Amino acid sequence: MASKELPMPSRQQTVYDNWKIVSNGRHDKSFKPDHHFGRKKVDWYLSRDLAVMLTEDKAIKLVFEAKGDGHSEGDYMVEDRANICVSCGRPDALTLHHIVPDMYRKWMPEIIKSKSSRDLVLLCKSCHLGYESHADDYKNSIVREYDMPLEGSGWILTPENHTVRKAASAIIKYRDGKLPGMPLERLKQLESVVNTYKADLNVEESFDDVLLVAIELTDRHKGPHFIEHGEFVVAKLMEKEVSSESQVRWPDLEAFIKSWRRHFLTNCDCRYLSARWKIDGNIYR
Repeated sequence: MASKELPMPSRQQTVYDNWKIVSNGRHDKSFKPDHHFGRKKVDWYLSRDLAVMLTEDKAIKLVFEAKGDGHSEGDYMVEDRANICVSCGRPDALTLHHIVPDMYRKWMPEIIKSKSSRDLVLLCKSCHLGYESHADDYKNSIVREYDMPLEGSGWILTPENHTVRKAASAIIKYRDGKLPGMPLERLKQLESVVNTYKADLNVEESFDDVLLVAIELTDRHKGPHFIEHGEFVVAKLMEKEVSSESQVRWPDLEAFIKSWRRHFLTNCDCRYLSARWKIDGNIYR
């Protein structure tokens, strides 16, 4: 029996080009602005005369001093990375995995989510799918902790749409010859349901046009006070803010990110993940 195709796209090109970019200044700082478009990013700098090629393999030097502190020489962010699954070492059928799920990450401050490549790793389809079941369990524990369902809060239910949608679908199937045995009386009942819906809309569209609208009806829609699960959780985690001269920090959000890192290491056999990747790795750069 053929194996079932896993429902996630694999990468069709090399992810890590392993280019080294060095900042110009009194103290050179090694850093990689974007691991996932290595050559593309390098070409961007070179085409604008913002960098020059160095003699060492795959290295350029900026003609200006970059902002920030960069990364130290021994940091995970500046080491070369292999294009293999960090769990099983497989070099093909690779996918990008966000250790902190996007449903949370997208609501985080720009200073964190723009620097999140530390928490982006390669997994093959099989290992990725295997870990996701554990990730789902962890998300459900967050649901219980914050009393916020994964589908969000603030939905307005419209159960009457279910009846209209089913009626419209049955009429279309009958017209397409998929329900040839439908009694005429039943067809009239279904048409009456759709006509009542059309009258409630108070529109000039034809019956056939309303049918096409009716089959797309949903049983709920987002109300004016709707909030996504991740948005709510991250907002709670950012309530405690610590400010200093250099930057603003959110201790609870930091702990949340590190908890996902810990969960990943605990539930995914990361035999091929660099030893330099740490749960306590920098979150802000």
